[in-house]
Amino acid sequence: MDCPKLWTKNFLMICGINFFTHLVFYSLLATVTQYVIGHFGRSQSDAGLAVGIYVIMALVARLFAGKIVDVMGRKKILIIAAVIFFLAVIAYQFATTFNLFMVVRGIHGFTFGLLMTATNAIMADVVPDERRGEGTGYYATAMNLAMATGPFIGLFMLRVTTFDMFVWILVFAAFCNLLGIFLKVPPTNSPHVNQKVKLRFSISDMFEKRALPIAICMFTLALGYSSLLSFLASYTEEIGYGEIATYFFVVYAVALVLTRPVTGRLFDLLGENKLTYPMLVLLVIGYFVLSQASTGWMILLASALIGIGYGTVQSNYLAIAIKEAAKNRKATATSTFFILMDLAIGVGPYLYGVLLGYMSYQSMYTWTVVWFIAAIGIYYFLHGKKARTRQANH
Repeated sequence: MDCPKLWTKNFLMICGINFFTHLVFYSLLATVTQYVIGHFGRSQSDAGLAVGIYVIMALVARLFAGKIVDVMGRKKILIIAAVIFFLAVIAYQFATTFNLFMVVRGIHGFTFGLLMTATNAIMADVVPDERRGEGTGYYATAMNLAMATGPFIGLFMLRVTTFDMFVWILVFAAFCNLLGIFLKVPPTNSPHVNQKVKLRFSISDMFEKRALPIAICMFTLALGYSSLLSFLASYTEEIGYGEIATYFFVVYAVALVLTRPVTGRLFDLLGENKLTYPMLVLLVIGYFVLSQASTGWMILLASALIGIGYGTVQSNYLAIAIKEAAKNRKATATSTFFILMDLAIGVGPYLYGVLLGYMSYQSMYTWTVVWFIAAIGIYYFLHGKKARTRQANH
């Protein structure tokens, strides 16, 4: 039987939307605190709040977005969210006070959550089941590339030009999302059912219970990973290799992209367990190398190992969440997955900040190694054991 086609126009466009949306997100994530302190003269806590309100509003959106997208249609919500997302980026130009800036950040964060829920659901629809792992892997790589290039672009632009000029570049990136109007998305709901009835919300509508076990696994993974996003620069400064942090995520992305064609295909050929366990072990090794780093090359080696390990497992978990859900619940499944992932990334920095009051950066990363070892056990009990039984029966 012929292998179903993956690289369709729809798949390329949805990967592009994923990339440009996260490019805007990560570019601003790296620059907003500096802008709030420098332009508005606010404190570091206010600058942190400007970052936090975006994530909080994105989480609020995800709570309701899964049901809305499943009922009203993926493409319709994607276009509405993309338009508001585009206008929100333009609105940064007119946010002349800190309070107005916070309003724009909140609206921008909410539309980010809505847009990404619709985008993730469309990806789940256009990727063939036979190539689920491979397709989800490439889709996640688009986000990983944005994570590597976004902060670099943002910090570079702030050095050579003004924040206003930098925002206009982001406006172009946000505009690219409007190409979603050309997507062809298969319908998933009957047009004869009253949408007002279907849009009544309950807790079960906000979370897909079939995706919850693997989403909890993702929570444990992202909680450990948040230590990297928040304190890598401070840690590398402490051990005398601060300049290396600039290249950490570049090496991370390159290692992930180079291995993605292999790891994505192995997921589909071997099943989730045979790929996920080795990648989790690789992640543990990467964090151990980072915690013991005494040279620049050890930090870069750690970045490659973490990039391959975390990046692969993240896409594996997302593919599992989609695979476990019914067709008309895939948007809610992806929403459930990212709610828990974003929650971990949101609360993780605070928890690690508390720990740093009692230990050094090196000790913190050493304990993070222990946390990731525990994450292997959590995966086994919440999903891996069931997946092994299911595979044995087939």
